Amino acid sequence: MAEGGHAVARRAEGADGHAAIRRRVVEIFFQKYPGMRADSAIGGLDYQITIDGGPARNGTTGNDGKIRLRMAPGTVATLRILGSEYRISLSGALHPVSEMRGVQQRLNMLGFYAGPLHGDNRRADTFNNPNEATERAILDFQADNDLFPDAMCGRGSLRTLNRLIRDNGGE
Repeated sequence: MAEGGHAVARRAEGADGHAAIRRRVVEIFFQKYPGMRADSAIGGLDYQITIDGGPARNGTTGNDGKIRLRMAPGTVATLRILGSEYRISLSGALHPVSEMRGVQQRLNMLGFYAGPLHGDNRRADTFNNPNEATERAILDFQADNDLFPDAMCGRGSLRTLNRLIRDNGGE
């Protein structure tokens, strides 16, 4: 402790367990077009990231077009790249993949922009797509993964979506 400083409790007095700051790895991909194709990555982009107004960190995307950062829940990162500014924050857990909004979240994670999240918990496999962006995202996802392109999230699409998220370090 520095002179004149004071001790800060790392956990509540009497609390069991270890003190820890839980951080998550956030990966952001810059691509020429949506999907998982390796040739879509944009490497060599200069960027700057600040987390909660802290010191700026500069970097350049690698050949995979990826920016990787570690964030704690409740923090906000600001990414400046290509003349634009993006605010990045961590939300709670994902909605279930059986819900349309859960499908939309996962499609967004894979680079298929699915539009604004649907507001309720309707089942993905029995619900018409809530907007044109979601329908386009599902069709693109199905086409990229050799699935029948019907813009519906049936068992085959949901199974493939789950596998891709899991194989890429999600859930």
